Amino acid sequence: MTVKELGLIAALKANADLARLVERVARADLPWVVVSPAAIAAWEREDPAGWAKVSEWLAVKGVAVVRI
Repeated sequence: MTVKELGLIAALKANADLARLVERVARADLPWVVVSPAAIAAWEREDPAGWAKVSEWLAVKGVAVVRI
């Protein structure tokens, strides 16, 4: 894991689900991640800044978000 990823995880301490998502993608170097639309809606509602950081990080890494 990079310093940037560790910093992102630390910044997401208040949102354990988002922190685990970043951790999982970073450790496994996944090209895609499956996320339920309900989870995304909850993150957009409850932690829009955190979700914005994570979705930007995923885009920069080229990780596709598969909504099912």
